[in-house]
Amino acid sequence: MKIKIIDKEKNFSLSLPTRLLFNQFFASLVPVFINAELKKYGICVTGSMCRKFVRGFYKTRKNFGGKLELVEVESKDGEKVKITL
Repeated sequence: MKIKIIDKEKNFSLSLPTRLLFNQFFASLVPVFINAELKKYGICVTGSMCRKFVRGFYKTRKNFGGKLELVEVESKDGEKVKITL
Protein backbone atom coordinates (compact mmCIF):
# COMPACT_ATOMS: atom_id res chain seq x y z
CA MET A 1 0.00 0.00 0.00
CA LYS A 2 1.31 3.43 -0.88
CA ILE A 3 0.11 6.68 0.62
CA LYS A 4 1.35 9.84 -1.09
CA ILE A 5 0.70 13.39 0.07
CA ILE A 6 1.94 16.08 -2.29
CA ASP A 7 2.01 19.64 -1.00
CA LYS A 8 3.47 22.79 -2.54
CA GLU A 9 6.19 22.88 0.10
CA LYS A 10 7.00 19.22 0.70
CA ASN A 11 6.09 15.70 -0.38
CA PHE A 12 5.35 12.77 1.92
CA SER A 13 5.21 9.15 0.88
CA LEU A 14 4.56 6.08 3.03
CA SER A 15 4.89 2.57 1.63
CA LEU A 16 3.68 -0.46 3.53
CA PRO A 17 3.74 -4.02 2.18
CA THR A 18 0.13 -4.94 1.39
CA ARG A 19 0.77 -8.53 2.44
CA LEU A 20 1.68 -7.22 5.90
CA LEU A 21 -1.77 -5.67 6.35
CA PHE A 22 -3.91 -8.12 4.38
CA ASN A 23 -2.94 -11.66 5.36
CA GLN A 24 -4.67 -14.64 6.96
CA PHE A 25 -3.12 -14.07 10.39
CA PHE A 26 -4.16 -10.41 10.54
CA ALA A 27 -7.63 -11.33 9.25
CA SER A 28 -8.00 -13.74 12.17
CA LEU A 29 -7.09 -11.02 14.70
CA VAL A 30 -9.24 -8.21 13.30
CA PRO A 31 -12.58 -9.46 14.71
CA VAL A 32 -11.20 -9.31 18.25
CA PHE A 33 -10.66 -5.57 17.92
CA ILE A 34 -13.58 -4.47 15.76
CA ASN A 35 -16.37 -6.53 17.32
CA ALA A 36 -16.29 -4.42 20.48
CA GLU A 37 -17.11 -1.35 18.39
CA LEU A 38 -19.62 -3.10 16.10
CA LYS A 39 -21.66 -4.56 18.99
CA LYS A 40 -23.35 -1.16 19.31
CA TYR A 41 -24.91 -1.70 15.88
CA GLY A 42 -25.73 -5.40 16.29
CA ILE A 43 -23.07 -6.57 13.83
CA CYS A 44 -20.76 -9.52 14.46
CA VAL A 45 -17.71 -10.22 12.28
CA THR A 46 -15.96 -13.59 12.41
CA GLY A 47 -12.45 -14.60 11.46
CA SER A 48 -13.68 -16.69 8.54
CA MET A 49 -15.51 -13.65 7.13
CA CYS A 50 -12.31 -11.62 7.25
CA ARG A 51 -10.24 -14.40 5.67
CA LYS A 52 -12.76 -14.67 2.82
CA PHE A 53 -12.49 -10.90 2.36
CA VAL A 54 -8.69 -11.15 2.08
CA ARG A 55 -8.93 -13.93 -0.53
CA GLY A 56 -11.49 -11.92 -2.50
CA PHE A 57 -9.34 -8.80 -2.24
CA TYR A 58 -6.35 -10.51 -3.85
CA LYS A 59 -8.47 -12.06 -6.61
CA THR A 60 -9.99 -8.66 -7.38
CA ARG A 61 -6.61 -6.91 -7.32
CA LYS A 62 -5.25 -9.48 -9.78
CA ASN A 63 -8.08 -8.61 -12.21
CA PHE A 64 -7.17 -4.91 -12.01
CA GLY A 65 -3.54 -5.47 -12.99
CA GLY A 66 -2.09 -5.66 -9.48
CA LYS A 67 -3.03 -2.12 -8.44
CA LEU A 68 -6.14 -0.62 -6.91
CA GLU A 69 -6.40 3.13 -6.44
CA LEU A 70 -8.61 3.72 -3.42
CA VAL A 71 -8.40 7.49 -3.08
CA GLU A 72 -7.14 10.30 -5.28
CA VAL A 73 -8.06 13.76 -3.99
CA GLU A 74 -6.83 17.25 -4.84
CA SER A 75 -7.67 20.29 -2.73
CA LYS A 76 -8.03 23.90 -3.84
CA ASP A 77 -4.61 24.66 -2.40
CA GLY A 78 -2.98 22.13 -4.70
CA GLU A 79 -2.43 19.48 -2.03
CA LYS A 80 -2.91 15.95 -3.38
CA VAL A 81 -3.57 12.69 -1.51
CA LYS A 82 -3.36 9.34 -3.26
CA ILE A 83 -3.80 5.88 -1.69
CA THR A 84 -2.94 2.88 -3.84
CA LEU A 85 -3.07 -0.80 -2.91
